Amino acid sequence: MTDDMQNSHNASALCTTATGVILAGGRSTRMGRDKATLEIAGQTLFTRTLTMLGSIFSQVLIAGDRPDLATAEVPCVADIHPGSALGGLHGALSAATTPWVFVVPCDLAHPDPTLVRFLLAKRDGYDLVVPRTPAGLEPVFALYHQSCLPAMEAMLVRGDLRIYDFYRQVNTRYVDASELPAGWQRGLINLNYPEDLQCLTKEAS
Repeated sequence: MTDDMQNSHNASALCTTATGVILAGGRSTRMGRDKATLEIAGQTLFTRTLTMLGSIFSQVLIAGDRPDLATAEVPCVADIHPGSALGGLHGALSAATTPWVFVVPCDLAHPDPTLVRFLLAKRDGYDLVVPRTPAGLEPVFALYHQSCLPAMEAMLVRGDLRIYDFYRQVNTRYVDASELPAGWQRGLINLNYPEDLQCLTKEAS
């Protein structure tokens, strides 16, 4: 086991070879409000996710033109190719000073550090690590190496915004539901509609 894989199992050690990335460039059209700033139990969804990533990674950044959320320690990165999740991912990989980025959406209902560390430990020998559940792939809760950039760039230049399309061009590690740690379903829940927020608010009260 490499030192960094050992760190992925050690909650007190920060990973220095991957950057935690919060995708916050979406328009939140289905929610009707900026999802990053929605509050649960006195904390915004963004803060909850940031706290989780900060417990794992020595570096965290925001993918998206969000100076309202950024700080000196957690900068935001505007998309080079705006308008899609693929563009946000590409921008984060381009800006990161680490070989890896772990991307998560800003609207996680229950940010789960155990799930993140589990996926980190699967990266050896791969370019991409992504959960594959009965509902499909989870491309915005996944680990990407900078070796993915050429394929992403080519797609964005030709206007192909389907984030899955470059998976066949790189060495992808699909982590099936049977492999994921107990409680993974809760860790992957995100909020899309006002009703989702109402349910989560009731749970937290």
